[in-house]
Amino acid sequence: MLTTPADLALWETLLWATTDDNGEPLEKRHSIGRFGSGTIDPDAVRQLNRQFYWWSDQACEAMVRHGFGDLSLEDLLGADRVEHCYVLVRDGHGVGMADNWTAGSEQWFCCRELEKLAKSQGEIGAYVGEDNRIYCSWSI
Repeated sequence: MLTTPADLALWETLLWATTDDNGEPLEKRHSIGRFGSGTIDPDAVRQLNRQFYWWSDQACEAMVRHGFGDLSLEDLLGADRVEHCYVLVRDGHGVGMADNWTAGSEQWFCCRELEKLAKSQGEIGAYVGEDNRIYCSWSI
């Protein structure tokens, strides 16, 4: 079960970003709804949560090193963008966390470090199993 807004945002983005064999986003056939979906593998939810919160902790440490310890990830990346940026950067969609900042600025350098941290966890995707449950695929 997806229990937090972060859980929902991670999975909404993953289902939007991943396509089926016909090139259609998984979200077209698999909606997680307001409280999540029983069709998402619980182990996949736990694993993605662990990875996201590890990245979030590392990202906050990077922000302190760059002098932004008084800001939140939402302040740096934009409200409602943190989980989306995380998934899309890992999924290789060409979205950059530094896109909102002037190249060469300290914010830009910090966001580039956050991107490297996310990419260090490997690519992520989703797929529908034979049992019609949604699973994650990981590659490093």
